[in-house]
Amino acid sequence: MKKMSSILPLNYNGKRYGLTYRFVNEDDAEFVYKLRSDPSLSRYIHDVTGGVQGQVDWIRKYKEREALGQEYYFIFFKDEKPVGLFRLYSFHDTTYTGGSWVMVPGSPVEIVLAVPLIMRELAFEELGMTFEDNYDATHVDNKKVIKFNQMFGCKIYKHFIDVKGEYVATSLTKEDFEERKPRLLSMLNVE
Repeated sequence: MKKMSSILPLNYNGKRYGLTYRFVNEDDAEFVYKLRSDPSLSRYIHDVTGGVQGQVDWIRKYKEREALGQEYYFIFFKDEKPVGLFRLYSFHDTTYTGGSWVMVPGSPVEIVLAVPLIMRELAFEELGMTFEDNYDATHVDNKKVIKFNQMFGCKIYKHFIDVKGEYVATSLTKEDFEERKPRLLSMLNVE
């Protein structure tokens, strides 16, 4: 099923582009719930149920998948304050899905740009992935996220209808990401 060049250690953490990050744990449940249930952020994402305890339960189950290298859910910090979430999952051979990307409202553009940049670097450079398949998709009305992903090199390959409306699925090759990366880094003012 999965043929990654490496599996991340259970205590994995990192620091890039002024952000620190690590795997989500149960202590993060309140932050995760707050972000994912915020009406201004949750319009286009899956519904969250069960309150904070529901998130604790979900994180417990996720930690089992993490230990097997099946899924990685990250929390990002700027100056030790949590600023966002991102998940890498559905690993198959050298393909993965990236998503569950939610940022604190009003986050500076550099932080918003850095989080998916870091996740794609991690997937392509550290985990040996070559193709991102976002089959879970983005709602067609979420035009900012669609345009943002296209800035990274993502291409729309499918439209479909779900219970919340019409979605577009996107994909990204490692080569297309690497081609766009210098421009993205220049936007972060790093080389």
